[in-house]
Amino acid sequence: NLRSNMADCLSLLRQYNIQKKEIVERDGLIIFEQVAFPKNAKTNHLIYRTGQGGTPKEYYTLESLLFLLKNVSLSHPMYVQRAGAQSIPVIKFPDRRGLLSFLNGEVESTSSIDKSVHLEMGVQAPPPKRQNEERHGGEAAKKMRVEDEERDKLRLAKKLEAKQEGGGVTTDQLRPLSDALSEEKIASIKAKRLAKKRGTIKTDDDIAGGMERVIVDDITKDVLSKERVHRTRTSVLQSTSKTFSNVFNVLQMVRGKDEGKGEDGDPTEEPAEMVDEEEEVESKQPRPQAPPMRGYNRYDQEKFKPKEADTVFKIDVKGSNDPLANRAPGLMTTQTQPGGEKPNNNNKATAAALNNNKHTMPEDSSSDLPRKKDHRSRTPIIIVPAAATSVITMYNARDFLEEFRYVPSEEKKTSGVKREVEMIIHRKKPHPTQPGQSLSIPYRVLDNPLRLTPQEWKQVVAVFVAGPTWQFKGWPGVLSDGSPVDIFTKVKAFHIKFDELKADKNILQWDVQVLQISRSKRHLDKASMLQCWDSLERYMSLHHPELRF
Repeated sequence: NLRSNMADCLSLLRQYNIQKKEIVERDGLIIFEQVAFPKNAKTNHLIYRTGQGGTPKEYYTLESLLFLLKNVSLSHPMYVQRAGAQSIPVIKFPDRRGLLSFLNGEVESTSSIDKSVHLEMGVQAPPPKRQNEERHGGEAAKKMRVEDEERDKLRLAKKLEAKQEGGGVTTDQLRPLSDALSEEKIASIKAKRLAKKRGTIKTDDDIAGGMERVIVDDITKDVLSKERVHRTRTSVLQSTSKTFSNVFNVLQMVRGKDEGKGEDGDPTEEPAEMVDEEEEVESKQPRPQAPPMRGYNRYDQEKFKPKEADTVFKIDVKGSNDPLANRAPGLMTTQTQPGGEKPNNNNKATAAALNNNKHTMPEDSSSDLPRKKDHRSRTPIIIVPAAATSVITMYNARDFLEEFRYVPSEEKKTSGVKREVEMIIHRKKPHPTQPGQSLSIPYRVLDNPLRLTPQEWKQVVAVFVAGPTWQFKGWPGVLSDGSPVDIFTKVKAFHIKFDELKADKNILQWDVQVLQISRSKRHLDKASMLQCWDSLERYMSLHHPELRF
């Protein structure tokens, strides 16, 4: 210890750095185990270009050397910036290499070390506050803690005995207040109060008040004094970001449907007009339905020429399963001539039936079937560049378009965010007819448009242009020289750049709206993105009114 006290702070710093020992900073002191020096203690290492030409000598402080060792991995400009932020003297760049070589043990000494200067000696390191408090009042505090623990144990044992006996309240510490309030009466009142207290839920104030009465040590008291109530059982049940006003509308609609089905039929159908009583009576009677026409049917020939169907083969159509025969039994009869001979009208009947069939049968039997509606997607599509050097990519498209905040793509990569092939973002804007409500409109965002179908190309409303023409290779509508000018007549084009950079020459020649953002002023990002959304929605109202926006 005496040898450590006699050593200067620069030698101790070098020794501890080589041996990788811990150096503690506390209460304005730099502590080497049992020896401490003030942070502003002067070492015997001269500052560059001091003590020359009659200038006074200046020396680095112990704090500046220790800060250099802790931030040796930083580049010198970053080290200077961080030291200036903490008001710590900076080690000059010419002294940096030689000083680090000395502190790391690579050299024994340097020419900048002044061995003739008077060195400040170290002092005895003070013990930590906790050890100091325990040293002065340890016995008394320990005695109080033991007494408190014994008192708590006795109180807990009495409560357990009382619960096992079933009474819950003892009369040992009770005394009668009057003749009417005896010890047993007071005990019964107290038992009722305790039973009621067990059946009620404590409020937040009761919990907080109970915690203040707990007997704790000084360290726990210090922790409890810094605690703040962040959430209570009441605030958890209160939602600040969601509203449930539409629940009543849904319930009212469901109730209306249930009531409508019991009284007026299906409420989703449009109300019918008033009809006469005769039509209502006819509608109640069941009507036989004729089989629908489905082209040629060999068992359905009698409807073409019913009176001549059995003149040759004497086919009794009454015995068939044809509903026409059962519905009109007298329709098919045999016709004979006065001579008793049956006319041979087979060829005529067949020709008439075929001729009638030609005009009766529809050309396309499938025309009677209901046609399937063509359901086309109304979700707009936005294309972003696939280049990693672009300002907007699939990494930060959601942050930029949905949250109005620019986050560099490299930062998203280092944070572990995976690149999505395609994503759905939501454009939130105020409801036009319901004040206080908002609309959420979905948009598809992707960077590989070659996967789109011809129908999906009709949904593309915007493209973010990086600058080079190879971005549009393989796109429909590109000219033979690779120019995308025809594409910009069908799609709204945007280009995002930093405000201090010049726009690409292709951007200046194309019909592209330029959006500028700042590298450091993130509060300006929202204004640029709102301008982008306003321009896009005006464009869609003119060119794509069939899509959602």
